[in-house]
Amino acid sequence: MTINYFIIDTFTKEPFKGNPTAIFYTTAPIQTHIAQMVAKELNLPVTGFINKTGPENEKHTIRYFTPITQIPACGHATLAAAAVLLETEKSEKANFTTSENINIATEIINGKIALAYPKYFTDNFTIERELLNNLDLLAYVEAGFCKELETLFIELEQANIVRNVKPDYHKLLSLDVSFKEVVIFALSDSNDYDFVLRSFCPWIGIDEDPVTGSVHSVLAVKWQKKLQKDTLRAYQASERGGEVGLHVFDDKINISGDFVIVGRGELSI
Repeated sequence: MTINYFIIDTFTKEPFKGNPTAIFYTTAPIQTHIAQMVAKELNLPVTGFINKTGPENEKHTIRYFTPITQIPACGHATLAAAAVLLETEKSEKANFTTSENINIATEIINGKIALAYPKYFTDNFTIERELLNNLDLLAYVEAGFCKELETLFIELEQANIVRNVKPDYHKLLSLDVSFKEVVIFALSDSNDYDFVLRSFCPWIGIDEDPVTGSVHSVLAVKWQKKLQKDTLRAYQASERGGEVGLHVFDDKINISGDFVIVGRGELSI
């Protein structure tokens, strides 16, 4: 069997920036073990698989795979999936249901793809010295754990610390932890953005995620409160870099970004 796929750089207007994502749009679900092998073969941070389940191209299931495991949520892959539907079906709106039955609505707003995410919050978390050392951190302002995203959030004092840390991924993998991702963030030192962040997730096969979408469902809430503004701009300071637009509503977060389709192909399975 031959299936078609797209490669999309998300949260960027420039090819080979942002987060590279492969998306397969199929008429029938692909078996999980085959989807996992496909993700390993392509070896991108995340590969997404979408299937149409409702009328007028508006309802779809979506599953996300890193090269080593299936994950419950992925904002940049959902943005990429919406980009594929815009390209193939001219659909400016689409609704996706994840493997955990979370519904994510997407639409084109001012030329960007916007994802509607629930608001997520964190519980206070005390970081042990060994974890700090392995993250290349000396201190932090505060930390919190989000159980829905299985992610630890760490606020730092300065943006340049966020940009310059060099985690030891091998040592991080040796720790017995309750999370699958660590996000470090700080107030931006540029007027172009409100805050900067980086994301590390060696536990799911991605040492550093180039640009992360779903974690902004936590970060937007934090920075809305800190800065007293509903519309925010974030910069993910990875090697590839990426820009994320945010708007906080009473009942949701809109996470928006640009995209570039950089490749199309066929894969035989």
